[in-house]
Amino acid sequence: MLSLYDKLRQTKDGVGAALLRARQCSGCRLTLDHAELAVINNTPTDQVVRCEECNRILVRTAESGLPSS
Repeated sequence: MLSLYDKLRQTKDGVGAALLRARQCSGCRLTLDHAELAVINNTPTDQVVRCEECNRILVRTAESGLPSS
C-alpha cells in the first residue's frame, strides 16, 4: 500500500489518500451516492478503496457516512 500511496502522491499534488467524511472524498470533494457507499461498506477493511473521481485512497472512519451493516 505504501508504494501505491507514494505513486499517487507524486501525481496528486502531494496527497495520495483522502479522508471519506460525511459521504464526501476530501481529495476531490465528490459526494458519493448511496450505491457507492454500499460497495465501500461491503469491502473488507483491510482492502484498499479508492475514489472513482480522483483515484486517491479513501480512508474510512466512523465519520465516513457509511450505512451500518
